[in-house]
Amino acid sequence: MQTNVPEQVGRRQGAVVRDLPGGALATLGRILPLAAGVGRAARRLGLLGLGAAAAIALIVLVRWTPGDGGEWAGLAILAVLLAVPAAVLLSFSFVLGEVVELPDKLRSYPGLTREHAEELQAIARDAKARERPAWRRLPGSTWRLATLVRSARELLAPHAPLLPLLNVWFLLATVVAALLVPLVAVAALVVLLAAVA
Repeated sequence: MQTNVPEQVGRRQGAVVRDLPGGALATLGRILPLAAGVGRAARRLGLLGLGAAAAIALIVLVRWTPGDGGEWAGLAILAVLLAVPAAVLLSFSFVLGEVVELPDKLRSYPGLTREHAEELQAIARDAKARERPAWRRLPGSTWRLATLVRSARELLAPHAPLLPLLNVWFLLATVVAALLVPLVAVAALVVLLAAVA
């Protein structure tokens, strides 16, 4: 029986990958470069915002040095408020980076599962071994198990880093941050000109 599902040649070892109904793989192939480009732009804008916020804080600190504790607290609050939009953009950039890496993570999923199973078997063998006393085996086995549990997050929920993209408030904060960072950069230039004058 012949199906109307298009085939694509995979990147690894010339494997043929069947596209899902509706062309999901083709759509994903168009979305990933877009996500990478938007992620790079968000990272650049975020770094610009961090630089502008740091410049404003340093210029205010050097030119108009705060005198009492209240003025220092005001400077600290100003620096944090100016850095928040840049931090939001950098976190958005990080999430988009995770989107771009997701297909590779999903491809490595079977190998990662196999590695975790082998590590669990090695921990169980070590726990059953009688060559060393239990008090000497416990720290090493505990450390290996803790490392395995920490890395199990990727195995159990490979989609977890993508969840912020489904949060409307995070996306709204990202748009507002993208609008605020150029204003922070202009404010840095104004503060620099005011400090020089």
